[in-house]
This record gives sequence, structure tokens and C-alpha cells, in this order.
Amino acid sequence: MKNKFVKLLAISAVIFGSVSCKDEVAAIGQKAPDIAAYDLQGKEVKLEDWKGTRLLTFWSETCGRCVAELKEFEKLAEANPDKVQLIAINVDGDKVDTKAVVAKRQLTLPVIKDQLKITAERYQLIGTPTSFVITPEGNIQAKYEGAIPAEDLDKLFKG
Repeated sequence: MKNKFVKLLAISAVIFGSVSCKDEVAAIGQKAPDIAAYDLQGKEVKLEDWKGTRLLTFWSETCGRCVAELKEFEKLAEANPDKVQLIAINVDGDKVDTKAVVAKRQLTLPVIKDQLKITAERYQLIGTPTSFVITPEGNIQAKYEGAIPAEDLDKLFKG
């Protein structure tokens, strides 16, 4: 039994290592790594699915600041349409029903589920909220660990 577990663990590590693409790492000024996740309907998504300036934000259901910030982003995007594309990546994995959280919190922005945390690894996520501003050309312009300062949000959404 123990040998089967060790063998399964070794195979899982090899698969995870080959899938995670460690060569894709987020760095300011560099091309943004692609998203390796699915929307809440189970459809695979790619960063190129969104055009223009993108605000990619990692969040967790247990992070109250994250949810408040997502609501703030929605208001800014509604007041300034076509300025910034919002992409919210949930990193709770299997432990949370993200669809239910989105419905309960009445979130309307696109929510992506990083089930295997591959995208979080590519973006070197330490905690939530963490956000990245990605240029229309696909490069990382800025990284924010924690809440984005109000003056930076104003510049981003209002120009």
C-alpha cells in the first residue's frame, strides 16, 4: 500500500512539473504568462481572450479585502467602460464553491477558477489580493500585493 502511494505521489509530481511550465514567470516589463484555468462554466480561458488593458487580480473567498476590491473594480469599470478589462482569478481550489460565492456576493466581472494553482505559480502569488496591470501588448506594467492605491486606480480607469 505504501509503495502504491509513493508511486502515485511521484507520478503526480512529474505531471504537475510538466504541466506547470515553470519557465513562464511574471515579471514587470515582460510578457505576461498565460492563464491556465477555467471559467465557472468549465471553459478553458487564455489571457488573449481579453483585449486592451487588463487588470488581472487574484482573490480568495476568505479575504474580505479581496471581495470589497472586486466590487470597487466593478464600479470603476461600469463608470469607465472599455477602459480596462477585469479578470478575477479565484485561488481557493476545491475547498470553496466559487459559483456560489460569486452569486452570493453578486459579482458580475469575469471570474476564473485556478483549480490547480498553475496560474498562481506562474504569477508567483504570495497572498491575496494580488493584482497585475497588463498592457494591450501583453506585457506586465505593474504588480500590486495588497490593495491597489486609490490614485493608481484613478489613473488606470480614468486615465
